[in-house]
Amino acid sequence: MKIQAILEGDRMPRHYHFAMASLVKSALSVSNPKLADALYKFSGNRANKKIKPFTGFIQLKDYELLEEEFIVRGNVYITISSPDPELLLNIYNGMVQQREFHYKQYRFQVLHVKVLPEKLPKTGKALCQTKSPIVIRNREGEFLDIDDPDYLKELNYISNECVKQLEGRSLYSPIKLTPVLMTKKVVQLKHDAFKNLNPHSILYLNAYVGSFILEGDPRDLRFLVQAGLGFRRSEFLGCIELIHE
Repeated sequence: MKIQAILEGDRMPRHYHFAMASLVKSALSVSNPKLADALYKFSGNRANKKIKPFTGFIQLKDYELLEEEFIVRGNVYITISSPDPELLLNIYNGMVQQREFHYKQYRFQVLHVKVLPEKLPKTGKALCQTKSPIVIRNREGEFLDIDDPDYLKELNYISNECVKQLEGRSLYSPIKLTPVLMTKKVVQLKHDAFKNLNPHSILYLNAYVGSFILEGDPRDLRFLVQAGLGFRRSEFLGCIELIHE
């Protein structure tokens, strides 16, 4: 299932991933505080690191990048995908109820929220493309190139963990990703939590965008098209869509 919110805001941070993740958390806190706490908090108010059941991507219309922020003359489109319709319904309701969201000095007004149609795989082989970059890392925290010998192994690891945590099962069969036209992209995540990494508090992630063939059990492929691929999906990375079977 997919929903899309159309936002109005004259400015947007250049490093917008955590701003949009904060918007989702805020919407859930309005519509279903218990669900928000279950997803984002451990006991003692500590942050919950477990896998979140959604991914998504951001589109800006008519904008200009000036140093550390976008000047937005059009609207901001935030699309969220999840295999959990109840979660998306709560996000939908929270956005409709709250209508205005704040992140630091930025303000966003929700103009409209709608459910989008989606195409899901019916077979075990699908041509897909990224809507937001796919990030894969190994157990040592190193971000992998798509031609790395361990790329598929780590892709299967995080995909299996995602299915286990969200559906209580393992992948029905290993998945395979074959690049068709993939390009490397460096994603920058900015947050106070990264202040010890460098003076700019930025985490740099090697990621990939483009088209690829995804193979596996059809039930797994349907789940992954909705849930996304790779790491940091709830920060609007790893969102994919089916192009053709």
